[in-house]
Amino acid sequence: MHISHAFAVAAVVAPAALQAATPARLTPLLEADRAWSRAAQGRNLVDGLSAMFDEYGVLVGGGSPELARGPAAIRARLAARPENATSTVEWQPVGGGISTDGTQGFTYGALTVRPKEGAPLLQKYLAYWVKRPAGWRVFAYKRVGRQAAGELRVAPAIIGTSRHRDDAIATLKQSEKAFSDEAQQIGLRAAFKKWGRPDSINIGAEEAVAIGSEAIGNGVGGPEPTSSVTWAADEALVAGSGDMGLSYGLLHLNKPEAGRPATIPFFTVWARPRAGDPWRYVAE
Repeated sequence: MHISHAFAVAAVVAPAALQAATPARLTPLLEADRAWSRAAQGRNLVDGLSAMFDEYGVLVGGGSPELARGPAAIRARLAARPENATSTVEWQPVGGGISTDGTQGFTYGALTVRPKEGAPLLQKYLAYWVKRPAGWRVFAYKRVGRQAAGELRVAPAIIGTSRHRDDAIATLKQSEKAFSDEAQQIGLRAAFKKWGRPDSINIGAEEAVAIGSEAIGNGVGGPEPTSSVTWAADEALVAGSGDMGLSYGLLHLNKPEAGRPATIPFFTVWARPRAGDPWRYVAE
């Protein structure tokens, strides 16, 4: 859930350094993401992006206070902007993570929208993936703007290690609610610092990818013990190995402005070393 745009400018990473730092277990997912970008060549943005979604997928964005759920709604959300029908899109993943069992994972990277007329639009994206019999499909997706061209800063890959499972979905939902509850008591900044990890990432700033809970916390709120939003996971998805999962739902503004939406859709990627360990957010 992104609240502010106060992150520092990210350094660039050379492609050779990125390739050397990518664990072998993550490579197939990154390659699948790149393949979807290649498949989008010559197609408009609506067709290029909607083709990769899972039948149960959700989309955050498009200026809506609700999640778009399922292929029809996602396509309609993308098509609601007329310029998308004549724009093309291309992207390049730079990092991500994958569960121990290899069935779920996430990627993030740089995306460029090329309108029929005018300058290219620089963006970033975060995608959560599920592995289906037909291959990798996007289950949750969002895009935000970026100011600087070039490669994005990359956090260490998050590679699952667990082979056991507890009531993972219930504990993940409990963690999301506890995260929100604590933010009401200690403030967003302190809560984001506590509930993340040194390798967590947030793509919310236009000019950066924030890496580490300390940097993320500094970017999402002031030091005062207040929170502008309350939230909980409406739904959750967890890999069979129980070490990586997704929560998604709506942020509720504590003091909504009259005539403006009172909710903001969100999704959060979570990970933990093994079943029974605390969940921590790793990507937003």
